[in-house]
Amino acid sequence: MRCVPVFSYGVSRLMKLLALQESILAKPISFGIFKFNTRKACEDEARNRVNSYSAGSIISTTDKEFFEALFTLHGEYDEKIGCGIKDIEVVLDFHKNKCLSIIRNDNSKVIISWRHCVKPYTKKMVVSYSFRRAVKTTVMEFKSMALSGGATCPVSNNELSFDNSHVSYTYVSFDDLLSNFLATKNLGYEDIELIDPDAADSDQRGVLQNTLLTNSWHEYHKNHAKLTLLSADANLRK
Repeated sequence: MRCVPVFSYGVSRLMKLLALQESILAKPISFGIFKFNTRKACEDEARNRVNSYSAGSIISTTDKEFFEALFTLHGEYDEKIGCGIKDIEVVLDFHKNKCLSIIRNDNSKVIISWRHCVKPYTKKMVVSYSFRRAVKTTVMEFKSMALSGGATCPVSNNELSFDNSHVSYTYVSFDDLLSNFLATKNLGYEDIELIDPDAADSDQRGVLQNTLLTNSWHEYHKNHAKLTLLSADANLRK
């Protein structure tokens, strides 16, 4: 949740925001075989598991199963997982707080925020992730094709591989692209209906319920999205 200065909102409005946040944290959350009556309970469970290890430790098989399932809720799940999870290591972040690092099957490493998986999302964020999921195959096909003949980041000039590169939207951002599409349908984010994916699905982002809308989005994305391949660092600096 983005912090806001008290003086710009006033105490009364700030208290309302805190109450809203608390009500969201009270909602249930599930991923894979794991179910919690509240997001707060899930947050506490994840924190306790992480804190049971010292920095530099590889977590147990049982805890690995828990976090592998939790990670499916991450907004950048595909990019983070890459070629698959070999191990998960407890490391320290810049502030010396414990966090998790994925060790991929090719031994590359990437930090992943378990808090990002647990924190409550706005309706807009949830819907946006679902529309990203809907065009995931198209985006990944672009990435594979771009890498097939060898690729170099146009910003850093570094040689790109599957794990050190991100697909990025140029000219029009994904958020603007999606907002423009919804405007053509006279729809808002609140109008979009989602259904839950199967528990066994590795991608736990919501699924668009309306098949016609999904097909229309595919076509709009095909005609209007401009994609490029950047290094992960260059993309995150955008």
